[in-house]
Amino acid sequence: MTMILLIAAVPLETTLLRQEISAARTLSCGSTEIISGQLSGHQILLAHGGIGQTNMAMQLTRLLLEHTPQAVMLCGCGGAYPGSGLKVGDLALATAEIFGDTGVETSSGFIPFEQLNIPQDARLTPPLQQTLPLDPKLLQLAQNCLPSTRSGSFVTVNCCSGQEQLSRNLHQRTGGICENMEGAAAARVCAEFGCPLLEVRGISNPTGTHDKAHWDLPLGARIAQEAILNLFHQTATGQWP
Repeated sequence: MTMILLIAAVPLETTLLRQEISAARTLSCGSTEIISGQLSGHQILLAHGGIGQTNMAMQLTRLLLEHTPQAVMLCGCGGAYPGSGLKVGDLALATAEIFGDTGVETSSGFIPFEQLNIPQDARLTPPLQQTLPLDPKLLQLAQNCLPSTRSGSFVTVNCCSGQEQLSRNLHQRTGGICENMEGAAAARVCAEFGCPLLEVRGISNPTGTHDKAHWDLPLGARIAQEAILNLFHQTATGQWP
């Protein structure tokens, strides 16, 4: 039986998934625990990467060195950019991940890293790729099973845009629909290991504000997990790329 790795940043984003796992057993991965079991006939590993790009890259690399999943599914909350058409409680799928704040902030505006013309030598170091497309076959499978879902580029940042102008700037320069703190790191690791990645996020808040009255993290987490459970219910292991 093939195996799929489910990963989220924090346990809030896997509460429903963990309740649905059958034949569960606990394994170790470094200093943390992961869960092995089954969901709707799929063999799965469920893990938490931690908040932020560094934690996610470290933990996902460790997992892919120890295990060989058929695919990785990243599940979590996200913030909707203005003009994306998304609202709190909506579901979004990533077509690509963008390192949104990797570059230089100048008096005349932000310069993305890819426009800095810094020499990179692929023979000596992995080159930085600002935009990382996600697996199109997995995306199409998810779109077929979840037809009401919005798809578009996601933007990964170290500093979330809790201020309106920053939110608009990021949206305009990237064309992204959803902001998060781990996705691009996961996409880079999966590309290095040649492992297909699907990213599913429930919208928990609009970007551009830190007013908690407009945030609903539990709702965003639940929407994403329900989508994954729905996807698993509708598919057989042979359908996965």
